[in-house]
Amino acid sequence: MQPPPVNYIRHIDAFLEIVNSVDTINYTHIALYVSLFRLWNLSFFVNPFSPTRDEIMSYAGIKSKESYYKIIRELNAFDLIRYYPSKSKFERSLYCLSSLEYLSDNIKISVWGISNHDPLPSKNQQTRLPIAQMDSITDLKTKAKLYNGRGSLILEKIIFLRDGVPSNEPDNKPPSSYDPLTDPKYASFLDNRNSSPSNNSYYANKQDKHPHRSGLRPSGVPTDPNADYSKRL
Repeated sequence: MQPPPVNYIRHIDAFLEIVNSVDTINYTHIALYVSLFRLWNLSFFVNPFSPTRDEIMSYAGIKSKESYYKIIRELNAFDLIRYYPSKSKFERSLYCLSSLEYLSDNIKISVWGISNHDPLPSKNQQTRLPIAQMDSITDLKTKAKLYNGRGSLILEKIIFLRDGVPSNEPDNKPPSSYDPLTDPKYASFLDNRNSSPSNNSYYANKQDKHPHRSGLRPSGVPTDPNADYSKRL
């Protein structure tokens, strides 16, 4: 079984949608994955491919080998890649990138691997689908088709991820309603200043505790209960 052809734009778009949906994926995973994807593109999107470690680290901007192997282990646990470290200094490690496809309301992740290859060991290794081991091969033509003479490309499993699942808890708060006559946001023109919590507290603290007199009656003059103050003087 061969993987489907890769659409460059749609694959990256699906990957970014996964990043948006999964909180545990951070910028280091994105940098290393994009580096692997670029090298996979240079290999014409053929699984497996075998770039050098220095190439991957250079494109990802990673300087530490310890960080590199830590991120590779986590990408492998996320089922975004399969990493098969070499057992000899004369051989390169092999990588398989999972296929990402948009469906109607899902993202389909097809995890590709190599049979008879030992993947990167993980302390918290996830439960994997059982893979049928190949029988002993004596046919030279068949053996020549195997990668490093030890396995062939297989589809390990398929994962469906809901498209657009938010990473955080949904906001169930009812939409707030504004009254233009009472809300300070809309009534700020009445006092010729921008209304905000900081401005409101500032003006409230700066108000004169002693109200200004109206000027209609001089200070010290008592109020006449029989006077009509509605008439102009």
